[in-house]
Amino acid sequence: MGVTRNFGNTVIAAIFLSTAFSATTSAQNKGTRVTASGAQKCILCDLRYRYYQGANMDGSNFRGSYLFNANFTRTSLIKARFDSATLVLAEFERADLTDANLIKANFGRASMYGATLRGARMNFIDLESAHLEAAELTNANLTAANMPRVHMPRVFASNANMRSANLAEADLRGGNFRGANLEGANLSGANLSGADLTLANLRAANLRGANLSGANFSYASLLTANLTGADITNATLYGTNMKKAKFIDANLTGARIASVIQIRADFCNAQMPKGNIGKCKGKPKPAKTAPAQTQTLPDKPASGTP
Repeated sequence: MGVTRNFGNTVIAAIFLSTAFSATTSAQNKGTRVTASGAQKCILCDLRYRYYQGANMDGSNFRGSYLFNANFTRTSLIKARFDSATLVLAEFERADLTDANLIKANFGRASMYGATLRGARMNFIDLESAHLEAAELTNANLTAANMPRVHMPRVFASNANMRSANLAEADLRGGNFRGANLEGANLSGANLSGADLTLANLRAANLRGANLSGANFSYASLLTANLTGADITNATLYGTNMKKAKFIDANLTGARIASVIQIRADFCNAQMPKGNIGKCKGKPKPAKTAPAQTQTLPDKPASGTP
C-alpha cells in the first residue's frame, strides 16, 4: 500500500513539474520582463523575447547579441551599441536611439514607429521591410544601408547620409530629405510622392519607375540620375541640376520647372509639362543605300565584221 502511495505521489509531482515547465516556456515566448536601470552590458548574448519597455538604458552595449522580437518600446538608449546585433521583429516604437551605434545590425521587419535616431551610425544596417513611420533620422549615417521595401512615410531625414543605400520599392511618402545625401542610392520603384528633397544630392541615383508626384527637388542635384519611367507629375524643380539626367518615358505633366541646368538631359518620349512629347536626340541616322550599279555590256559588233 505504501508503494502505491509513493508511486502516486511521484506521478503527481511529475505532472506538477511538467505544468510549471510549460508555464515558464510560455512566459519566455511571450517576453521575459527585465527590470533594467542604467547601462547594461551583454555582448554576444541570447536575449530573444526580452522585454525592456520604458527602461532607461543609455550607453548600454548589446554588440553582436541575438535580440529577436525583443521589446524596447519607449526605452531610452542614447549612445547604446547594437552593432552587428540581430533585432529581427524587435519593437522600438518611440525609443530614443540618439547617437547609437547600429552598424551592420539586422533590423529586418522591426517596428520603429516614431523612434529617434538622430545622429545614429547605421552604416550597412539591414532595415528590409522595417517600419519607421515618422522616425527621426536627422544627421544619421545610413551609408550603404539595405532598406528595400522599408516603410518610412513622413520620416525626418534632413542632412542624413544615405549614399549608396538600397531603397528599392521603399515607402517614403511625405518624407523630409532636405539636404540629404542620396548619391548613387537605389530608389527604383520607390514612393516619394510629396517628399521634400530640397538641396538633396541625388547624383547618379536610380529613380527608375519611382513615384515622385508632388515632390520638391528645388536646388537638388539630379546629375546623371536615372528617372526613366518615373511619375514626376506636379513636382517642383526650381534651380535643379538635371545635367545628363535621363527622363526617358517619364511623366512631367504639371511639373514646375525653372532656372534648371539641363545640359544633355534626355527627355526622349517623356510627357512634358505643357503636354508635348519630349524629342529623342541622337537617333542613329538611316544608313545610306548605295546606288545600284549597272553592268555595261560591250557593243555588239557590226554585221560582217570578222
